[in-house]
Amino acid sequence: MHSKSNFLSLVDDAVEKLQKGPFHVNLGSSYPVAVIGDIHGFYDVFEAFQKLIDEYSVKKVVFLGDYVDRGYEGVEVLESILNFYLSEGDKVVMLRGNHEDLRMNRVYGFYGELASKLGSKAAPHIGLLYSNLPLSASNKNAFFVHGGVPCVDCINVEKALKISYVAGLKRGKDHVTDKVVFQMLWNDPDGSIEWFEVNSVRGGGSYYYGRRAWANFLNENGLDFMIRGHEVVDGILIWRDDGRYVSKVKNREVMYYDYVYHNVITLFSSRYHLGRAGSLILFKDEMEFFEL
Repeated sequence: MHSKSNFLSLVDDAVEKLQKGPFHVNLGSSYPVAVIGDIHGFYDVFEAFQKLIDEYSVKKVVFLGDYVDRGYEGVEVLESILNFYLSEGDKVVMLRGNHEDLRMNRVYGFYGELASKLGSKAAPHIGLLYSNLPLSASNKNAFFVHGGVPCVDCINVEKALKISYVAGLKRGKDHVTDKVVFQMLWNDPDGSIEWFEVNSVRGGGSYYYGRRAWANFLNENGLDFMIRGHEVVDGILIWRDDGRYVSKVKNREVMYYDYVYHNVITLFSSRYHLGRAGSLILFKDEMEFFEL
């Protein structure tokens, strides 16, 4: 049984810590780095990921967002991740996903779960947490984000946005209404296109970003590849820079960085789709995929 006061105190402590940090997190040069995609309220996925973190003595941990909704243990997942975040100093990065939004929670289940377990007054605390979560992270090789590459013009080829745009965002408001921020949470890759196209499936100002769009972005920011979540895939899907994709990645398969150069890697870690729940560990020159 959850204690409302303890949970809300945990959330408030996390907000206080988040407000001291940037919206874009520089992970530095520490390896290994463990990465997990959308958990969506499946607590056993988080438990399996924690065992992996301990087994490999990772130095940094990146959560790609979408902790809640769809599954029925969103409170448990969020509570455990927040405890982990608060107890591990700068080791843990919690990124924001498109479901870290109370409007989405009303539609996809977490709002009701939150009210039934903790009462309706918990929602404002959660909303403040969402608005203070960082939007992206990077190390010397990889860009970490929930959705992906944003555009401003979106029709004509333009200079790619620099990460400094995100790093320069100020605290004190919810930036989800910002066009660039919204797309970072909602956009999807599509290697069959070159630039940007309207995403009619998701709608509402979201886009598909193509080969040239993500290559320009990575080049502009001095990065090699991107790791993101957001889409339902069977554990992992890799869009290659030539427009092809790789979807049949075996558990504990090793991929070297030159193999994934200028690629976009989608990592999905929930069980609600009945497929594999995946995670990655980045080492200095290679990455390994793990089924949770």
